[in-house]
Order: sequence, then C-alpha cells, then structure tokens
Amino acid sequence: MIHLTKMNRLAEKAEAKSCRRARKKDQLADYGITTLKRLGYARTSLRDIAEASGVAVGTLHYYFEDRTDLISYCVRRYKADFITDMNSILFADVDVDKLVDHFIRGLALSIRQEAETHRLWYDIRSQAMFDPVFKKVVDSIESDLTKLVADLLKRLNIPVEQAEPLYLVLDATFRFHLQKYLCGDHNAPEKFEKQTVALLSKLV
Repeated sequence: MIHLTKMNRLAEKAEAKSCRRARKKDQLADYGITTLKRLGYARTSLRDIAEASGVAVGTLHYYFEDRTDLISYCVRRYKADFITDMNSILFADVDVDKLVDHFIRGLALSIRQEAETHRLWYDIRSQAMFDPVFKKVVDSIESDLTKLVADLLKRLNIPVEQAEPLYLVLDATFRFHLQKYLCGDHNAPEKFEKQTVALLSKLV
C-alpha cells in the first residue's frame, strides 16, 4: 500500500511538471506570436523572442529545438485558436439559411481583429515553398482549414467534394482583402464580406 501511494505521488508530480512545462511553452509561444506579428518571419530571431518574453535564449532552446520549431509551434497554436473560433460559429444554434452570413461575417471580423497574425500565416505558407521544414505544419493547417469548409458544406447539405475548391476560392479572396486592409483600406473587411456572400450564394 505504501509503495502504491509513493508511486501515485510520483505520477502526480510528473503530471504536474508536464502541465507546468506545457503552460510555459504556450506562454513563450504567445510572446513569439506577438514578436512575429510585429517583425515578420524573416526579421525575427530567437533573441528577439527571448527579449520579448523576458527569458534567456537558452530557455527557449529548452522548450523548442530551434527557431523553426518555435515558429511552427506559434503558427499552429494561432491557427488552432482561429479554427476553434470559426467552429463556434459553424456549430452554433443558427438557422441554416443564416449560416453562410454568420460564417463569412466571422471571417471578415477576423481580418479586422487578427490581420497581423493572418499575415504571419501567409508569410510562413510562402516560406514553405522555399524551406521544406515548414511543409508539414503548413500541410496540416491547410488540411484543418479545408475540413472547416467541409463542415460548412455538411451543414448546408452540399457534397463535401466541393470543399477543397471552395476553400481555395475563400482563401484567395480572404488574402486579397487582408492585404488591402493591411495597406490601409479600412473598409476591406466589409468588402470581403459583401463579395464573398454574393460569391457563395452562386456557388452553394
């Protein structure tokens, strides 16, 4: 009995340590995202992120293998939050005939609220064409985004075979208006919403 109690305590301590490590890793990644949003992929170094988070570069290496590992984790963490937000709209108790409007409005709001972070995603996605180390995380995220569109089509009772081409159309339109917004067109989110709703009404 004493032996089992000791083992349980050791297991609890190990689990608590693992949770603390995960929280610290996420905290460092959040500082990383903030720094990357400000400086962009090419100009951000581990030292920049270390200074922003108030830790030594060696501490970052304790949690992440290298700069690529840290940036990949940051992008994956941000996109996971974005997909969670969009799923909350997608699976909300909304009439199907209003679902497309709500979904597109959520994307438009994301342009206004998370423009710099979306810019980071497109930066990394472009970089993946030059640096294969980002290919895995980019493929994974695009798979999740395509699934998000597939879930939208399921709710609309439309064949999910259209998910990939529809995702490509949405992505191109989103990126176009995101760039307009980042260049100073403050009406770009509303233009995106209007154009995309009209487009989807024809497609779906």
